[in-house]
Amino acid sequence: MTKFPRRVQNLIADFRGLPLDDSSSALKEELAAGQLFQNILEKYVNKSDVAMGAEIFENWPQIVGDILGMLCTPHRITAGGALVIKVQNSVVRQELYCRKEEILQRIHQTCPRSGISEIVFSF
Repeated sequence: MTKFPRRVQNLIADFRGLPLDDSSSALKEELAAGQLFQNILEKYVNKSDVAMGAEIFENWPQIVGDILGMLCTPHRITAGGALVIKVQNSVVRQELYCRKEEILQRIHQTCPRSGISEIVFSF
C-alpha cells in the first residue's frame, strides 16, 4: 500500500466525502511482526539480565546438585533481585528451603554479577 502525505490523504478523503484527519500525529511506517518484536526486545530487554539468567541456567546442576537439578529449574529473576525457582513438589521445595543459604552462596560464586539476594520457590 502506498503512503501519501497527510494533505494528499485529506484531499482524497474530502473528494470521497470522508472525514478529514486533523491529528498532529506523524504517520509511521508499517513493520513486519518479526521486526516489531525485535525492536521491542532491543528497547525493553536488558541483555545483561538475559545473559545472567542463561549463566545460572547453564550452571544449575553445579549450583543445586545433579539430583535436585533434575527436580527444579530456575524460572525468572524479579526486578527486586529474587530468583524464582520452579519445583516439582513440596518435598523438593523443603529440601531447597533447607539449603537456601548454600544455594545463594553457590550462585554468588558461579555468577558474581547476578545481584540475586533472595530465593523464592514456586510450583
